[in-house]
Amino acid sequence: MLMMTHTWLLMNYPRGEEFIMKNPDLLIYNLCPDLLPIHKDITAEATHGIPRYRLLPAEYRKNAFVHFHLMVDDISHHGAITRQPVIEFNPNSNGYTYLKGKPLVQPLLDIYENMGKPIPYAHAAYRSHMIIEMTFDLALHQGQLAESDKLLTLLSEAMSFTALEKFAEFSENIAWLYGVPVKTIAEALKEGAAVHTLNRIRRFMSLEGRIQLFANKYGIPRDDGQAISGLTDVMNMGMELVKDYGDFLAPTLTAIRRAGFNPDL
Repeated sequence: MLMMTHTWLLMNYPRGEEFIMKNPDLLIYNLCPDLLPIHKDITAEATHGIPRYRLLPAEYRKNAFVHFHLMVDDISHHGAITRQPVIEFNPNSNGYTYLKGKPLVQPLLDIYENMGKPIPYAHAAYRSHMIIEMTFDLALHQGQLAESDKLLTLLSEAMSFTALEKFAEFSENIAWLYGVPVKTIAEALKEGAAVHTLNRIRRFMSLEGRIQLFANKYGIPRDDGQAISGLTDVMNMGMELVKDYGDFLAPTLTAIRRAGFNPDL
């Protein structure tokens, strides 16, 4: 799931808001599996490919909020929290985003076929789940607009706070968790803070912003009117498919609570 969804879930976890308001950098720990791959030497496979239940020494306890993110993704992608990360990609996964994305697979295949750049079914399945994540995040934002706007501001402030006040601690903690040089995490945090400003985050909170992001990431030229029109239709289908987003949120919070996540640490 994406930035708004992860943030909303953490803030609505029992005692989550109370604890995070005292420690805003925890919002960035929670988002770092998606933020860190901005660095050329960090991949999404690496940031998501660690155990969810690793015991954390006291000095690294904030890394539990990375685990929170990964638990949410497990439920979204696989339908349950996995003790060990799932390595092999399954285009027929039973996770929420893949089940919801099934009606989008053929339209995506058609877009690329019409472009003269056909893609395999597995690629279309993966991209369909990305559209569900994008539209879910946007639907949640639109449905909780007053709260969401406050969360966007809080998130932007948390990014600045972490980069200015918790830079060394964050870099050291996350470097320990992922087994990479502290310098690499520090560089990724600097890059992330530079691009995740409030104005840029808000610009992304629109259907047009999501369409352009997907097109740029997955090779759909902006000047290909037919392809962009098809993508717009698919994105609108995604918005319709996730109108029941509340049916994902409450069970996810329950599953993480049952897994033993404790925000008090």
